[in-house]
Amino acid sequence: MALYVAYFRFRPGTNVLQGLAAFERRKTFEHPHQATLIGEYWVNAPEDQPQAVVIWEAEDEGPGDYYEAAWGDLFEITIAPATRPVAELPDTLSDELLRRSQG
Repeated sequence: MALYVAYFRFRPGTNVLQGLAAFERRKTFEHPHQATLIGEYWVNAPEDQPQAVVIWEAEDEGPGDYYEAAWGDLFEITIAPATRPVAELPDTLSDELLRRSQG
């Protein structure tokens, strides 16, 4: 399964009351069934930084569309594929890096 991270930034002009309303609205929100939720964090960050971060695993990008449809009215949402750090590098990685460095 692929890993995804979504960064939710309040849209410009969102005021404190709208932010509180989003927090209240969250209480009834259900994550998409196709996603295996890893974590959800609401952050007390400056307005130009993400105010919420959601991490999930899924077979495809479908859950990202669901988040955008559910929250796009309040948040600018950036979704990116992610990986977990590994304890050891795969044997093939050094070959791949060498090929790329040679153009």
